[in-house]
Amino acid sequence: MAITQEERKKIEDIIKANNWFTYEEAESQIRKHWKPDNNKKGNYLSTQRRQLQKIIRSDIIGTYFQINDRNHNHITDDEWAKQNIYGFEKEKTYFLDLPNGEEKEYKEKLHVFPKYDDLFPKFEKSIVLSAFDEQLDDERKLQFRDIYEDVYGLPGNGNTKYIMTEPYLFALKHEIERREYPTKVLYCQPDSPKYILQNFEQINFRDELLKNTDHLIDNFSLKIEQELKGQNNVKKLEINRYKNILAFINNWACINPKVLNISHLKNENIYTEFINKSNELKKEFTFNFDSEKEKEKLHKNFSKDKIIHLSDSELKDKIKNSIYSFEKYTLTKLELKLTDENVLLLQAANTRHVFSEFLLKYLKNNNADELIIDAALNAGLH
Repeated sequence: MAITQEERKKIEDIIKANNWFTYEEAESQIRKHWKPDNNKKGNYLSTQRRQLQKIIRSDIIGTYFQINDRNHNHITDDEWAKQNIYGFEKEKTYFLDLPNGEEKEYKEKLHVFPKYDDLFPKFEKSIVLSAFDEQLDDERKLQFRDIYEDVYGLPGNGNTKYIMTEPYLFALKHEIERREYPTKVLYCQPDSPKYILQNFEQINFRDELLKNTDHLIDNFSLKIEQELKGQNNVKKLEINRYKNILAFINNWACINPKVLNISHLKNENIYTEFINKSNELKKEFTFNFDSEKEKEKLHKNFSKDKIIHLSDSELKDKIKNSIYSFEKYTLTKLELKLTDENVLLLQAANTRHVFSEFLLKYLKNNNADELIIDAALNAGLH
């Protein structure tokens, strides 16, 4: 397991560049609110220790078997994009070394949760070291563990069950948050077949057939518009958070450039990322949906000459299937687009969080007084 001096130096640089947390420290941070002022309300997240350790264990083993590596998994682009949002899952049979020298076989579904290393400085990486590294004979992790203990003086291998970096803790907390507070992508649902049929119960329903199909499509169109409005309202909240922080930066850069200098900030990758995300958020969420075209299609398919030979039950069944299929297909397309939009919002929130922490440290390092710090907190930094 010998490594070159150059490789050892790289690992040592990574270890020193990161903030490290024991499991107990990490668990304490996970339960806290993102904004410290809210901690008086009690724990933000309540996942039990046993479940939390299972999530970490699955992530460690799944990462070892590279289930989150595209080169080792043959799946579609759509499925890969989805897994990058919600995590990577795969059923795996594997063996772990036991303390007595024997091996134990396991067969289980492993889950690797998403990481956000691109939000952190170059050498800050999502790393977790644990006793599983020895059981898996993970040579790279064992090298990290040995050098970590040389740097920080922790005796023995595997004595601390989990030691993790801040980027790993950040990703883990987001995973726990996602599980405890799942986000529903799409609230709008297609009209049920039963509801659709209720619009054609009249004795003379054929006389009002196209009027009623138009009514159903118009109502469905209104539901889509409400869905878009709700999504853009959520987006506006994030846009306003960005605006508040940018306004704080611009105002105080003019008032006290010695403490807050935009030219200096521009040299920081996280500032560039923050500005880029601010620009990405400006585009309104839209969805191309042509209700008039669908109504014309229904008018054509259910014109009097085409339905004259259909019985009432056959006609109702065809109408029901046509409208339900159209609504279901439309909402599937909308959900896919909303998923992409929610990725942007998640990335924006993560970037804002990391940038907020960076900017507060930057201000304190530049000896910002209490007035500036209070203004920063009021602007949404935390």
